[in-house]
Amino acid sequence: MTESETTPPKSKSKKVTKRVTPVQKSIKAGLIFPVGRIHRMLKSKVPLKRVSILSSVYLAAILEYLTSEVLELTISQVSMQSKEYHNVRRISPRHLLLAIKTDEELDNLIKVSTTIAGGGVIPYIHEVLKKVETKPTHPQKQTIKSI
Repeated sequence: MTESETTPPKSKSKKVTKRVTPVQKSIKAGLIFPVGRIHRMLKSKVPLKRVSILSSVYLAAILEYLTSEVLELTISQVSMQSKEYHNVRRISPRHLLLAIKTDEELDNLIKVSTTIAGGGVIPYIHEVLKKVETKPTHPQKQTIKSI
């Protein structure tokens, strides 16, 4: 064996490139909601079929913010009910309804037309139906005893 047989020729050496691992768009944007999935859904719904990835990131950020806001208010409703009654550890549709309807901005966003299944109704008693202690209109007559 000679040197030329054991060592590869220098002119035909290949450049070795390292493959970069793909990073999800959600991680790049610092979000939890799936930006790629939202982008795919937007492309299927928009008639132009050309949607910027920034619009998907923006929409995912909005959805994530609204979800965290609703969950924060719902958790406060659960903790309030847990103090009043027994240890409540589950979020029910009732808690969601109360959280959304007590917050003015979320109530305007979701409006009256939306119903939450199993949410019940908002506790409200009309003023007319409340019992009010009324004073008698005629004062009681005092009788004078004659001696």
